[in-house]
Amino acid sequence: MGKGGIVEPEQLASCTYRSYGYLADGSEVEAWTLRGAGGMEMEILSYGAAIRRLAVPDGDGHVVDVVLGHETIDSWERANESYFGVIAGRIAGRVPGGHLAFEGQVYQLACNDRGNHLHGADGGLDKCLWEGEPLTGEDGTVGVRMRYRSLDGEGGYPGTVEISATFQLTPDNTFVFETEAKADQVTPISLAQHSYFNLAGAGHGSAEGHVVQIFAEEVMRTDEKMTPLGVAEAVECTAADLRQPRLLAGVIPALWQEHGDLYRLSEEVGLKLAARVFDPQSGRVMQVSTTHDFLQFYTGAHLDGSLIGKEDRAYPKHGGLCFECQGYPDPSADCGDILVRPEQAQIHRTIYAFSNEGIRS
Repeated sequence: MGKGGIVEPEQLASCTYRSYGYLADGSEVEAWTLRGAGGMEMEILSYGAAIRRLAVPDGDGHVVDVVLGHETIDSWERANESYFGVIAGRIAGRVPGGHLAFEGQVYQLACNDRGNHLHGADGGLDKCLWEGEPLTGEDGTVGVRMRYRSLDGEGGYPGTVEISATFQLTPDNTFVFETEAKADQVTPISLAQHSYFNLAGAGHGSAEGHVVQIFAEEVMRTDEKMTPLGVAEAVECTAADLRQPRLLAGVIPALWQEHGDLYRLSEEVGLKLAARVFDPQSGRVMQVSTTHDFLQFYTGAHLDGSLIGKEDRAYPKHGGLCFECQGYPDPSADCGDILVRPEQAQIHRTIYAFSNEGIRS
């Protein structure tokens, strides 16, 4: 990268790592830095496999960090209640009442969110130390694979699971996120990448000026505590209808608790278009495709400006948007299969493709 955050032509892709600091128990945390040939940069921590930084160029080549996060490892460990950048799981989202029921067995998980089990609770993957290894592709793609072995009973979940998460940057400024899970017994797994995006730049105010489109006909109903009810309803004639591009400033006030909904995507097998986001301020565009069946859209409603993130910037309400591609969090509901069986690995891919549409006056 050249001076002033300008991308130089024919920048070479690279993958490096460094020590980022130490956890309270003395464990060292690594930071893996990916530099893509197209100008994107990403930094992934071995703690929580969290994306600490994702820098994306605009049409003029100016590179800006577009994900929210913390500056120090102490903050990542002690103050990441918002799950910035982490891999959420073993089950992303809210398990109703913490009751995990499948194949005639019932397990009680810890409840950490108004009577529900959210993102793995205190035993979640976001609080684990992962091991990284570099990856390179013949097409100029650069990446890192993070691995973690989750033991039987960890977080209250049954079965030992070998999990890998791959982060890759392509020369055309696409971020490819892929997970693979192998289990020694039948167990539910639904992992999500939990970054908060602000395409104008992390800490550059609210994302309410973004234009969002979500390619889904249905959302899943919840109660007043955001508990999933296992029932889908049409988005037509509701505030959740984002099938056409809409400015978020006009959408958020009408959303339930200004939060956002869990969208049921199309049933087609393989990658499908899930969402598109455009920031008129910078001209940046992010398009999300996934093999998952659901997309949790979250508006950052619980941010309130009190949290000081990277570069000493405060994160205001709606300061970042989450597009969490995942499975349905209740395996007992008839909403898709998140069970991993010993004879077959679970593999999912989500693609975040960045481009520039230009700045609108």
